[in-house]
Amino acid sequence: MNFLKTMDLYKGIILTAVLLLPVGGWWVNKLQTEIETCERSLRDSKRAGGWLEEIGALQKKIEVVAQNRRSTEIENPSVYFQGQIMSVSGDLKANDFHPGRSTPGKVTVGKQKVWDHVVDIKWGDARNKHPFQMDFIYAVLFNCESGATRGKTTGAPSVWRLHDLSIANKSADGWLRNKRTPEPEMEDAWYIKEMKFARREPRTK
Repeated sequence: MNFLKTMDLYKGIILTAVLLLPVGGWWVNKLQTEIETCERSLRDSKRAGGWLEEIGALQKKIEVVAQNRRSTEIENPSVYFQGQIMSVSGDLKANDFHPGRSTPGKVTVGKQKVWDHVVDIKWGDARNKHPFQMDFIYAVLFNCESGATRGKTTGAPSVWRLHDLSIANKSADGWLRNKRTPEPEMEDAWYIKEMKFARREPRTK
């Protein structure tokens, strides 16, 4: 109490400094820890495969999706696939294949929950099946995944990726029916039994 009675400005400053010293030490230590964390995060982000590279890749994907929304590729996938496939060959007819509606399905990739919007493309029917050469099938896959078409020099890359593909050689039925070993050289004629494309987007539930 005597100390308080004789308190003056200088003693008050000293007392305040003594009381605030632990607080100041804690604050300095906290700032140092945060600085080290930031520097470590910055180093990690700049390395190959780091956050900056991942953010840049995600930004490009977002831009692709935005461009495709403007071009109605996402809202009207059947129109998109019709144009992409018809541009492969002038011999194709509109009823040779039938792009279905986009069907959403819940998928989990690692820890991330996503929607896979799948478009099933039917080729012919039970009465009308037409075999195709392998080069034609490759061209269809390339056009649908890349967004490229004949005579088109610019445009957004496609958001669609091959989901399922099943083909069978034209002579496969004969092998299976007669239980024979396939010939060493097969005819370049293939039935497209299944062809599905999908685009992916995150889901919250």
